[in-house]
Amino acid sequence: MSTTEVGEPVDLRERRRRQTEREVGDVALRLFEERGVVGTTVDDIAHAAGISPRTFFRYFATKEAAALAGDPDLDARVDALVDGLDPAAPPVTQLETLWRSVAEAHDGGSEAGRRVLRVRRLALAEPALRLALLAEDERRRDRLVARVRDALGGDELEALVCVEESFVPLRAAFDHWARASDAGTPVGLLATYEQCIAVARRVRVGS
Repeated sequence: MSTTEVGEPVDLRERRRRQTEREVGDVALRLFEERGVVGTTVDDIAHAAGISPRTFFRYFATKEAAALAGDPDLDARVDALVDGLDPAAPPVTQLETLWRSVAEAHDGGSEAGRRVLRVRRLALAEPALRLALLAEDERRRDRLVARVRDALGGDELEALVCVEESFVPLRAAFDHWARASDAGTPVGLLATYEQCIAVARRVRVGS
């Protein structure tokens, strides 16, 4: 096992970093729900999390970013699936399969799903958080485009079109999932994604 100069295992340090990041993110989300984004400061989050503001900024650039902290394990799973794309198979179909696995991981009341749903519902009423969420979606998309390009051996434009073709229905599914829950009529995320794919195909061919 590799170690740092002080002898601490690298994987242990990474687990601790992720744990702190998650704890601070959970505090930020809770305070946003209680006080609103505008009514919550970085100092508030840091104090409630038991860290200094300086430490906060070692983990997050903004208070909104703290609430949007993702799931590193799920991100790693997505990366592995993208890296394993088959250049000989239809790329959009493969990406849709990938997004089905993501939707399924957030469905059925899973811990990851409950947290993402809280963030998405809160973003409906908090413009600053919604803007940050859109920016994070774009960042993830751009990162995915680069990985798809490398995995399929294609060019940037081809990778961008493939990612957008599959990503737009997923984003629509997440939005509808949050709005339905906020309205008191919850729906399943995976089923909603399947519906969004069907709608996208129907409007594309005009039938």
